[in-house]
Amino acid sequence: MRILIACVNEEQVGEILAEIHRVAPDWQASECYSVAALEKLLAQDHYDVVACDLKLLPSPALQELQHITALAPDTYFVVLASRDSQLLGARALSAGADYYVITYDRWINELLLVVKRAEEIINSRQQTRHIPELGERLLDLATIVATEKDLTPKLAAIAQAAMSIMETNRCWIGVLNQEGNEFEDFHSYGSTQGEAADWEAQVRDSAWRSLHHKELLIDQIGEAGPSARRVIALPMVLENRPIGAMAMVGSAATPLDELHRNALQFLCALTAVLINNERLDRLLQRRAQQVGAAATQAWEEEERARTVLSAAVAITDSQQSSEVLEKIATNAAVEIGFDRVSIYLTDDEQSLLRGTLRITSDGGVADISDRSYLLKSGDNLLADAACGEAPYVLLGPEDHDEVDSEAAEGDYPQLLVPLRTHGDVVGLLVADNHQTHTPIPPQRIRLLRSLAAMAAVALERIRMDKLRELFVSSISHELRAPLASLQATSELVLDEEVGPLNEDQHQYLARMDSACRHMRRILDDLTDWSHLQAGKISIRKRKVDLRQAMEHATQTLRSRADQAGVEMLLTLPPDSLEVFTDPRRIEQVLINLVDNAVKFNYHGGQVEVSALIVEREAVAQISDTGPGIPTELQERIFEAFDRGSEEISRPIEGVGLGLAIASQITALLGGRIEVSSEPGQGSTFSVHLPVEGSSD
Repeated sequence: MRILIACVNEEQVGEILAEIHRVAPDWQASECYSVAALEKLLAQDHYDVVACDLKLLPSPALQELQHITALAPDTYFVVLASRDSQLLGARALSAGADYYVITYDRWINELLLVVKRAEEIINSRQQTRHIPELGERLLDLATIVATEKDLTPKLAAIAQAAMSIMETNRCWIGVLNQEGNEFEDFHSYGSTQGEAADWEAQVRDSAWRSLHHKELLIDQIGEAGPSARRVIALPMVLENRPIGAMAMVGSAATPLDELHRNALQFLCALTAVLINNERLDRLLQRRAQQVGAAATQAWEEEERARTVLSAAVAITDSQQSSEVLEKIATNAAVEIGFDRVSIYLTDDEQSLLRGTLRITSDGGVADISDRSYLLKSGDNLLADAACGEAPYVLLGPEDHDEVDSEAAEGDYPQLLVPLRTHGDVVGLLVADNHQTHTPIPPQRIRLLRSLAAMAAVALERIRMDKLRELFVSSISHELRAPLASLQATSELVLDEEVGPLNEDQHQYLARMDSACRHMRRILDDLTDWSHLQAGKISIRKRKVDLRQAMEHATQTLRSRADQAGVEMLLTLPPDSLEVFTDPRRIEQVLINLVDNAVKFNYHGGQVEVSALIVEREAVAQISDTGPGIPTELQERIFEAFDRGSEEISRPIEGVGLGLAIASQITALLGGRIEVSSEPGQGSTFSVHLPVEGSSD
């Protein structure tokens, strides 16, 4: 700051300079008596006060004042005059200079006030001049921040802007680690200086203290004097969360006013946002990669689970135990992802685990029927897993301590999953990674357990079906001969071939004959069902008029309907309904359905048998006026040995095989059976058969 004192005469110039030297010896003051000397002094920056005679400014003074103001824009003009002060002040103001008017006899008492006034005005001028410069720098910085993708050039641009604002040549930006207990990075920007390395320790300390106190700090480097340096450190905080700190080293004489403070704080806030965004971007990228990997793994596991589920459904539909075993092992090895899978089944006495087969992930199949283990807890690892209460046993290399056990073949992970139904042991699945030696993840354990549960049910069902077939076959064989003899005898007696019968005898024998016929139908159903399950039903297709089969079925059961008090109606189209089917089997299906319609009907009810063509299908419909079938039972009635609800089936004879046999035979004929029914509205069974076909 410089003060130009324009006096009214030379005498005042001398007096003023003498007084300044007395009260302010540190001030650099000088006097001049020519315009050239005045311009030279004002162009130098080491004079605080310059005094001159106002008469050196010839008329018009306005031009000279403007010229001097342009040379020294920071000069503050003080006019000391006892007269004409307003005229001089107007000239100074018109020239763009500020002025302060005091009386000569009291000027020294008001010197400090003059200086303060000068500082305020000059600082205001400087700030006003810096505003467009700051705007240009911030605009350039905004362009870099908006266009650059990486954080590094953005931080360099911010540091450059900070150094430009504070007229320094070095800037540091320190970034805290995630824990906030130390600087993760401490970047240095600016020109290379030998002193920079010596400064960095103090700069770090100042930056850390500013961050700790959450305020701007100024520390001095070195001794005071013209070469003194200072550290300006500011914290970088985002939403009360410390991010880092910014520090600069520059001349102690560089001003740090409100404008500079605001600019630096803005740069610190911007830096904090950019660093935080960079961290968020990295975090989002890591999370995206993790989510992507998890999603891929989940998708793969879902696909694997879907495949295994489809296989499990197929397993439950299998009729042969060998087929079930192969599907289990193949899906466990290939789809779930084990190197090798072995299956053991219990014998009939539940005393041994016998090997069946082993399948590897490449599809190789091996017979392990030569392997067997005593099914006794404590005897071997396989028996312990099969007999124990745990849902599975996961073995590691340290568990391979059995000499004579599947689980002792190598130092690799193995999974043993029992096959159980209702608490009974059916067998054991042994899956391992004997080649890859990779761990067995939990999701694969869950998949193998699910597969094992389905397999156990399928194997137990096959075993029960075999027992049932054996039972049915034995019963049919044991009962068919004596029943045939009994029926033949009853028919002989009823025909009075051995003598006349009275009314009571005829009635009793008729009941016995009816019971024999009923038993014969049950045996026929059991035999048919057994043959269906064993795949022994033969189908011989040819062209058949469906109307004839329907007429035969209706005629066969008309007398039975009359006895039950049920009216039988037959409604057939005039034209032939030719289908390609087995005539004996389709008649069996129709008789079963008509018989059910009669049985499950009320006394005085109706059964209507009709036929029609629907989209190249011949449809035979059997409708009744019985109690109807609840919706929740309509799928179940086609299951074997199901007799519907207790309310409907209680008074009805039979074992519940008629609809199951009819449904399976219709499927073998290439057709299907559909049911439409509502409680209290009767039922309609529709047999759909293709109009065209080919012989087997």
